[in-house]
Amino acid sequence: MPKIVDANQYRQKLLNKCFDLFANQGYANVTTRQIAKELGVSTGTLYHYFPNKQALFEQLVEQISLQDVDILRQVNKNLSVTQRIKALGLILIEHQKYIIKQAAIWDNFYQQQSDQDIDSNSIFRQADLLYQQAISDLLDLEDLELAKFIWTLVDGIAIANIGSTDSSAGSSFAIQIQLLTQMLIAYFEKHLGN
Repeated sequence: MPKIVDANQYRQKLLNKCFDLFANQGYANVTTRQIAKELGVSTGTLYHYFPNKQALFEQLVEQISLQDVDILRQVNKNLSVTQRIKALGLILIEHQKYIIKQAAIWDNFYQQQSDQDIDSNSIFRQADLLYQQAISDLLDLEDLELAKFIWTLVDGIAIANIGSTDSSAGSSFAIQIQLLTQMLIAYFEKHLGN
């Protein structure tokens, strides 16, 4: 009897493996053939699930953004805004290796694309909107630009910590997130009366 495979579950398994592959080697540095070899599948199998490397990357972006938003939504909405900001900081510090890897993947991908290709990609725009909305919901913000700015600061902290061989890189990320948390609390108290 043939083995029954859940296509969606298998696709997610392949994407999870690709996350580490792209983080370690860079999007531009691997071919579809190398991806298949690293994942332990034939190129035919890989093409069955993803028509090309960019489609694979786009599905990875979708999966990552949904997972990230789910993590952010776990913060208790009954907490005060100050407590939610602190909870956000703790979540970011707890997931710092993942966040830095994600920033490395994006950084490498962006270097290979034109701004127009990035800006016109509906999947990337949707991922940005998901992050903005998640931050907006978490902090009760009506201004999506402010939510986007906050997430951009998180991205900047992650990018600043890419490839650091300094043993203090983890503590540097944590310190920077703690500073961001303090700045957000001060901003919210002064401008939004929280």
